[in-house]
Amino acid sequence: METKMDYFIKKFMVFFLILSISAASYCGFFSIWAFRDGAASMGFTAMIEETATRPFVHRQLLPQTVKYVASVIPEQSKAKLETRLIKGAYIENRYTQANIPQQYVIEYYLMYIFCFLALFASIWVLRSLLCAIVQDKTVGTLGAMLFALIFPFFEVLGGYYYDIFEILFMFMAAHFAYHKKWLGLLLLAPIAEANKESFLFFLITLYPLTRMHFPVKKAAALTLSTIFLAGITYLYIRHLYAGNPGDMADWRIRDHMQTIFDLGSYFYTTSIYGLPLGEGMFLPHMICVIWIVRKAWHHLTDAWKKHAKIALVINGILYFMFVLPNEIRDLSLLYVSFMILTAFFIRDIIQKN
Repeated sequence: METKMDYFIKKFMVFFLILSISAASYCGFFSIWAFRDGAASMGFTAMIEETATRPFVHRQLLPQTVKYVASVIPEQSKAKLETRLIKGAYIENRYTQANIPQQYVIEYYLMYIFCFLALFASIWVLRSLLCAIVQDKTVGTLGAMLFALIFPFFEVLGGYYYDIFEILFMFMAAHFAYHKKWLGLLLLAPIAEANKESFLFFLITLYPLTRMHFPVKKAAALTLSTIFLAGITYLYIRHLYAGNPGDMADWRIRDHMQTIFDLGSYFYTTSIYGLPLGEGMFLPHMICVIWIVRKAWHHLTDAWKKHAKIALVINGILYFMFVLPNEIRDLSLLYVSFMILTAFFIRDIIQKN
């Protein structure tokens, strides 16, 4: 019979495992990019001061949040905290990529903390979703922790603070849609859109999930309502920064046509977790992905299959038109589908053994 102490220790061990793996993942991400410190087009200072180029400057959810939090700290406490953080150099001593501007020390540390908390929370949300779909807590936990470990691999050719909040919001949206929490979807749509404009496209992929719970007209109305809220949020932010330099996107079709036939691009490596591991469309990684999809696809319900297909079409078009070749982070609309397939793949392995 399980005692209260057994229950507490079991829960604590799961919490500690997810915390540790989230910390390792965040370290792997931050050690490569930090917050793009010093970059005039999308670096930390440019985002805080709202001088970054488009479309980067549109991703203002977190910069505005940290500025607000820093502004409500009493001046005396703020001065003491700044002095302590500058003297301790807790981030700079651990990450060579970090270059914290003296006038935004508190804002930088707040962004660092909020990003980690977002990654940590996203793993819990993903775990809950996978456990509900696969009906196995062990598999759901393993799948969520695996995502945390492979997340830095997605970010090696480009990594930004808003990518972390994007995965949190996508996992939350999928969770809400799957569990019939329509109000949560409506509230989340404008917030997530303020973080990154591509969230609008992810909302489209959720229609098959809402259709599981509602008739066609109601499901369509809910989907269109979330898209409308995200759309007006995007248009408002776009209007605010219409005077910033840059453009909405760059055409990349020619780049992809040149790279797709370059065999060397399928064997690039870079330092991840301190080891020379594969980056971008690394061929062994692609083989693993194809194998997982092939082996686990039949486990998906019709709704999840339709979600995956819609996400593949939309993300594929956006990727080849506007994204640099091999930049895996911009295939993010497929994260949810892939992790569900991976969870089923893990379950099959465990059951066979």
